[in-house]
Amino acid sequence: MKKVLVFRHVPHEILGTLEPFLNSRHVTIEYCDLFKNAVVPSNPDPYRLILSMGGPMNADETNRFPFLASERTFLKKAIHQGKSAIGICLGSQIIARALNAKVYAGVQKEIGWYPIMLSEAGKKDPIFGNFTEKNPVVFHWHGDTFELPKGAFHLASSDLYPNQAFRFHQNVYAFQFHVEITPKIISDWADKNKEELAGLKQARSKERLMQDTQKYMTSLIKITDKIYPALYSNLVSSEA
Repeated sequence: MKKVLVFRHVPHEILGTLEPFLNSRHVTIEYCDLFKNAVVPSNPDPYRLILSMGGPMNADETNRFPFLASERTFLKKAIHQGKSAIGICLGSQIIARALNAKVYAGVQKEIGWYPIMLSEAGKKDPIFGNFTEKNPVVFHWHGDTFELPKGAFHLASSDLYPNQAFRFHQNVYAFQFHVEITPKIISDWADKNKEELAGLKQARSKERLMQDTQKYMTSLIKITDKIYPALYSNLVSSEA
């Protein structure tokens, strides 16, 4: 049975729609809940796929959150060994740092439903090539971003953030945005981050977020119905 390791940095940044998908593929999911002081494994060998989820911290806040340094070291080792990995939001930034790329604050926070534009490499990518829309609308909640690691393929951008996704070799993907999102997760995040929403240059209320979620959720599900099996086929089923 295939084993998947999931790094969670805060309780409310969870697998979302990825969890039932992975369960349907009969994989064993092992959670490393870093917010509970879980110890980062020393050896990537038992895992066929590593998932690094989101969180509000900056990827370089290792003094406040020492587990970020431990996770980065683990991911660097795993990627070097050819293990498959996916990073979402903060997770994408930690993977970028593991690949020696810089992570820094963006021009402004990007929170809400916004389109991404696929690069030429993205249109040909085995995963991103499954996006059927020219500029698919996905959910964002981030203020930091990453430089493209050396040797990585740039896959997507947005109006505010030129680097929204990349692939490194064939086995590592980094998504700045959220495809795993559900309406309940968005509602929970809005409740936990009212001040952050109110402080945006273009303020976003919970009501606005939920209206947009109702508008775009169906198309996002159509996207994940295509890209999740592609991810599974290309990553989880491949030999590490």
